[in-house]
Amino acid sequence: MNRFALAFAMCALIVSAKAFAQPQTPPPSADATPTPVPNQYNDPAMSFTAPADFYQIPLLPHDPAHFDQPTLVAAWIRDAGKAEQLTIAITMEDYDGSLDGFEMVTENELRDKADLVFFKKREVTQLSNGMPAYWQEVSIGTGFDEVKRFNYAWIDGVRGIILAVTGRYGGVDEPTAKKALADASGVLYPKGRL
Repeated sequence: MNRFALAFAMCALIVSAKAFAQPQTPPPSADATPTPVPNQYNDPAMSFTAPADFYQIPLLPHDPAHFDQPTLVAAWIRDAGKAEQLTIAITMEDYDGSLDGFEMVTENELRDKADLVFFKKREVTQLSNGMPAYWQEVSIGTGFDEVKRFNYAWIDGVRGIILAVTGRYGGVDEPTAKKALADASGVLYPKGRL
């Protein structure tokens, strides 16, 4: 089993256990302070709302403007532990170059992490609000271990951002992926907020 498939399977098991082990919280009182909506990620330069049938995976908060390496900042899962499991992940890293340059960085980083990576599609497109981005379709692994990943990759002048949906081969197709990631928007990072 290649390293990526093993890592994917281990993450699925951990996420499944975390998702089902979350304690039930009592309903908020009338004077409770507002809390973030669980299926949303917002920072000064991007916003994303995951579909309602995805459950957020709790992650430690991270400064949205400073990264030492590519960092997972938000993730959601649907059908945890099942063959049709899908995950949505937002990964960010420091990047102040061009969009074309970041697209190449995303390819190289993924090839460094996994064996048998094939980029089937890479096309320039836009997020829901018109922000330029790349749309990528990627196959990772072979046979029963093959994973499909569809993602948007874009830059905001400070960071490179990847919003990806991943599932087993045959468990996710392009229309499903585009629908799951449709509510992404981005703008240039406000320089006064660094």
